[in-house]
Amino acid sequence: MTSFITAAVAKALSENANLNIELYKIRLAQMIESNAQQGNTAVFTVLPKHLPLEEIRSLSAELTELGYQVRFEVNEFFYSVNVYWI
Repeated sequence: MTSFITAAVAKALSENANLNIELYKIRLAQMIESNAQQGNTAVFTVLPKHLPLEEIRSLSAELTELGYQVRFEVNEFFYSVNVYWI
């Protein structure tokens, strides 16, 4: 049986998680490496919108400089970043 937490609890946990762009950069780097080792050419990650948009754009620019193609989308509740190479 699966049980879920309420949205209010999830929001409170998110607000207190102290998430920052550096944590996401580390996780994204791990995902890119893992996917590359498996022969996959795409990585997808979702970032909460409470991270500053400037930091997301900076991350996108950094990945572009490293030779990746980056597609960034703003959705109602989150940012999505697709990272891939051709």
